[in-house]
Amino acid sequence: MRILLISLHLLASMVISTLSYTLPSTASSSSRAMQEILSKARRLEDNGAENQAGAQMEAFLMDYSMKLMTCIPDQILTDADYNDHFGVVIFRLCPSNHCSDDKGCSSGYADFAIDVGTYVEAFMKDQQDNMNWDDKFDGGKFGQCTEYEDDDNGATGYFIGPGCTADGSGVRMAVFEDKYCYQMSQTSFETISNGWGLPFSDGGLVSTKCTSCIDNDGALRDMCLDLYELAPYGCEQDFDFDHYYYDTNFEMYRYGKDQTGCTKIAVMQASKPAMKGAVWQDLIISVMLLITAAGGFALYSVWWRKQKENLEKIEDEDEDDDSAYHQHGDEHDDGELVQHPHEGYQGVEDTNGQGTLA
Repeated sequence: MRILLISLHLLASMVISTLSYTLPSTASSSSRAMQEILSKARRLEDNGAENQAGAQMEAFLMDYSMKLMTCIPDQILTDADYNDHFGVVIFRLCPSNHCSDDKGCSSGYADFAIDVGTYVEAFMKDQQDNMNWDDKFDGGKFGQCTEYEDDDNGATGYFIGPGCTADGSGVRMAVFEDKYCYQMSQTSFETISNGWGLPFSDGGLVSTKCTSCIDNDGALRDMCLDLYELAPYGCEQDFDFDHYYYDTNFEMYRYGKDQTGCTKIAVMQASKPAMKGAVWQDLIISVMLLITAAGGFALYSVWWRKQKENLEKIEDEDEDDDSAYHQHGDEHDDGELVQHPHEGYQGVEDTNGQGTLA
């Protein structure tokens, strides 16, 4: 019985070895592909797609840098919790070796849209962590819209928060009329603060240069990962990386490039050139009006110069007539009166040498 069992075991081993030797390479490849699919399916079943996506993205971001591309003040952005925010920052993830402080990059990148407050909070937190600021300093307050209170009167009815610079190239602190920091106030901060200045009122609140996603310790910078995960809209059509991402339109995970926010970001960016176009249009109209006014003044100057020359000519002719009249009278100093073309009488000399009317 024992010998029979050993014989069966040897026979089974031979069959397995023969099958393994005779299987073609395509079957081996198919087997590996099937194992990979089953492995992914198990990860999805175990709700591991999100963890895998996060791990893949963390490793990928190590070679990238962030660049603020534009700040758009008149855009409303709705986050994942359906809260509206005013003011949008478009930032770009660029390969670190191709990131320019002026223009960012033109290939291998992905664009993301996030509200200006969240962007400022993430940047300030990063600065606080990397520069060892005072633990009592709360950089996140720069990203919040808060009512300004002075020492004497308390609430002022004005709100302080982050906003876009006039040219849209950066972020600044500003005074607003409402608690949502949407309507920028015409009242200066110096007016409501008894002369105190508002930090970063001219810009520079956040960096506009390329910021590496690797911190000073060589680890992944939290700001890159946080902003990537928090941005409601992303456009990865030019990204050089396929990964798991959450499709908000279908509420499911997909594999590839996340392009669900491309249309929204394009619409947001289109508003800024339109604004520039309006400024250029106003500038062109102003220049045309200035040229018209200058041309009108030049024509008026020419007309007035001619009029002045005509008046001087008339005055000169009158002076010549008066001079000729007086000269003609001097030639008849013997008392004889001569009829003047404009006079209504004729002078006749009498015997006494005096003139009488005819």
